[in-house]
Amino acid sequence: MFRRPLASLVALLVASLACAQSKAYIALGDSLGWGYQPDNVNPSAGDKGYVRFTADWLASQQGTRPVLTNLSIPGETSASFFNTSEIGSILNTNYPLFFRKSQSQTFLDRVASNQAAGRATETVTLDLGGNDLLDLLDATFLARPFVEQQALADAAIEGARLNARQALASVRTRLPLAKLIVVGYYNPFAAFPGSAEDLIAAYSIPRLNSMLLIEAKRARAAYAHCFDAFVGNELAYTWIGEDDIHCRDAGYAAMGAATTARIARPLPVITP
Repeated sequence: MFRRPLASLVALLVASLACAQSKAYIALGDSLGWGYQPDNVNPSAGDKGYVRFTADWLASQQGTRPVLTNLSIPGETSASFFNTSEIGSILNTNYPLFFRKSQSQTFLDRVASNQAAGRATETVTLDLGGNDLLDLLDATFLARPFVEQQALADAAIEGARLNARQALASVRTRLPLAKLIVVGYYNPFAAFPGSAEDLIAAYSIPRLNSMLLIEAKRARAAYAHCFDAFVGNELAYTWIGEDDIHCRDAGYAAMGAATTARIARPLPVITP
């Protein structure tokens, strides 16, 4: 007389497992997407930072956690997204140590493997372009007249625009109906108002974010605005007091809250 309840329980567990494995979330980006913090640089699959916050939130909404693949690479620029020049991939265990493909190509491969496994890649987040600006910040750059710094920052943003457009087009072409969220950047240097770093960051980061917003709309994606949450909270939300621009746990939670709040709102209407 115990066969039917046991069979029903097994069927329920199998159905639950199948449901859990039917949806996927892929994160693309740089060190913020990977969840980098200077006090922990151990290689991992990147189930942390705002990506983990987002995956957990999706679980709360869907009843099951999507299968997460975080392909974000610390140090990735909008250009290296399409090649293998950024060695930060050694921190992301989703990539092989040798003969790895670009983040762009690996994304396409992972979408295909999800599909082969019967999983729909329903959510994609992307943060890209911040390192295009950060790579400018050295002593030589900061010694230039501010007008020259502005011109170099503008050029970097324009280069990031073209690359971000290509990246978003690739995602949208492969996943025309997915929830695609472009995550914006914050200004950690505002912790030190008037510093040379803050002056150029205050000029360039809002312009980078405006570009990302425009390109998100172009790709029928949504934009998660993170900038305001960090204003006045830079020392608490980032490691900038220890000379590192990355988020602390509180900062990643703020980025996750901005990302999930944007997912919770109506997203751009996309027709097949």
